[in-house]
Amino acid sequence: MELRHLRYFTAVVQWSGYREASRRIHVAQPAISQTVGDLEQELGVKLFWRAKRIAQLTPEGELFYAEAVRTLAQAEAAVDTARRAAKGEIGRLSIGFIGSATYVFLPALIRLQGKVPGRETDAPGTQPIATGSGFQSGTDRHRIHADPHG
Repeated sequence: MELRHLRYFTAVVQWSGYREASRRIHVAQPAISQTVGDLEQELGVKLFWRAKRIAQLTPEGELFYAEAVRTLAQAEAAVDTARRAAKGEIGRLSIGFIGSATYVFLPALIRLQGKVPGRETDAPGTQPIATGSGFQSGTDRHRIHADPHG
């Protein structure tokens, strides 16, 4: 099953038929019919009762429709999250530094956090003696980076 199957199915429901769905999503009506038919075959259930130019949801189709709408919304949210992370709008900002360096950049870091609410900022200070070992082990980061998983 592909998202395309769900998009075509939900379009038929939203626009009360194959013809209007075809017109609205700019896909040929036979392609929509074939895709919805493939979806029904894959699921093993009829999603619509068809009579002339009317497609009415079956009880199974009604339940499936609610889930399909949620699935498409979640897929769109995932795409949005990936794009926002790529732009640095969300994620984790980690900055390693020596304690005395905070006087220079800490005020700017606080202002940055207020401007980018979707990003978590982590700035653990280190003692000068620990900086070398932390840098070598990877526990201290002496660069700014955005971690979308953070």
